[in-house]
Amino acid sequence: MNAGARAIRPAILAALLAVPLAAEPHFVLLSVDTLRADAVGAYGAETATTPTIDALAEAGVLFEDAQTTIGKTGPAFASIFTSLYPPTHGSRRNAQRMRSDVPVLAQILGNAGYEAAAFISNWTLRADLVGLDRGFDHYDEHFNQSRNAAGVMERSADDIARAAERWLRRRARDEERNGRPLFLWVHFSDPHSPYLERTGFTPPRPPREQRTAGWQRRWRYQSEVNYVDHWMGRLTRAIEEVLPGPRFTLFLSDHGESMGEHGYWGHGKNVHWPNARIPMILAGPGVPEGRRVQARVGVIDVLPTVLDLLGVETPEDVEGRSLAPFRTGGDGGDTPRYVIGDKHSALTAKSRRSAPYEDPLQISLEVNGAKVLHDFSKRRTTYFDLTADPREERPLDKPPVDLVPPLGRRLVNWYRDLEKYEARSGTVLSEDDIKQLKSLGYID
Repeated sequence: MNAGARAIRPAILAALLAVPLAAEPHFVLLSVDTLRADAVGAYGAETATTPTIDALAEAGVLFEDAQTTIGKTGPAFASIFTSLYPPTHGSRRNAQRMRSDVPVLAQILGNAGYEAAAFISNWTLRADLVGLDRGFDHYDEHFNQSRNAAGVMERSADDIARAAERWLRRRARDEERNGRPLFLWVHFSDPHSPYLERTGFTPPRPPREQRTAGWQRRWRYQSEVNYVDHWMGRLTRAIEEVLPGPRFTLFLSDHGESMGEHGYWGHGKNVHWPNARIPMILAGPGVPEGRRVQARVGVIDVLPTVLDLLGVETPEDVEGRSLAPFRTGGDGGDTPRYVIGDKHSALTAKSRRSAPYEDPLQISLEVNGAKVLHDFSKRRTTYFDLTADPREERPLDKPPVDLVPPLGRRLVNWYRDLEKYEARSGTVLSEDDIKQLKSLGYID
């Protein structure tokens, strides 16, 4: 164990957890691609059948208002694992590798004595495309299913759950490995588009008078959410059986999904709430049961939260904060949150050499119940009063709150001062990579 990388603080950790732990706790990260918070029962979805996620919310803390940093899988997880914004960690588009000189969560935990295993189901998370495999002892990225006629390759929820369960049962038979704490990450791709109808998991069809444009797609999307919750439940039961000892579980999504709001279907190109808002739930030793937290949080807070809970020293220069105090009633104030919308196209080596850094399509800031959005392509800044208009349907020409410095200036200052990085040598995309990224809509 690397003693320099691990700094256990017994008194602080005991205070945070409220109960002493008999052993170093495991940490399980369960993530679902493209999941809107309002498609989950615990977040108020009336047609959802999500007993696994709902039970986790009853067992822990549900964050009512959580956001991603960007509506793209690879870059969003790079933010989750580094607590940095996309311009800083370098992965701003899918198939764009993140920097190799910043510490990532699995690497930090590995230095602290943890075994780390990942099971991914989305092509954009391949190790050679984003570089998130650093620190993982086992990184399962075998794709064996075609999602549609276009040839999108992935792994469905049943296959990824079974693969993780098989690995866990093999590990349980290895006494030496079974004695180590485990960091386990399992990522489910359902319900990424194209949405599939999952037999046995479909929600009730809406009455004819409520069948607005696109209702079939929304209906199929919900069936996929119900389907992935079912298989997450099977995996959760296996984890409880074969992973003894104290264990934290964090559930979240990488980003949301727009379904016609603001004239947009999909994710990644804008910073409005359907893309930005995600579900986030934390459960484990000392975490209050059934608590709902109103404070504004984000994926940027995941790394410092995990390390705080496990008693591992957090690297300097992270952008997020630990959410552990929320378990004891603290709200942490109204912390500013930033979201980035960027182009879908993956950058090639040639384009990176000619354009080391480009401004994104959009950036936004939320603070004090207000939002400012700057669109680089339209050269326009708009504002929203989130208290009166949480769905951002009524843009304003002026800030709805008086701040010093003003809301728009705060966004400009943040983006101007943000460390920006982009590799000058692009990832070499194979023909198969290009095919898959086109099928997923990430290359125009």
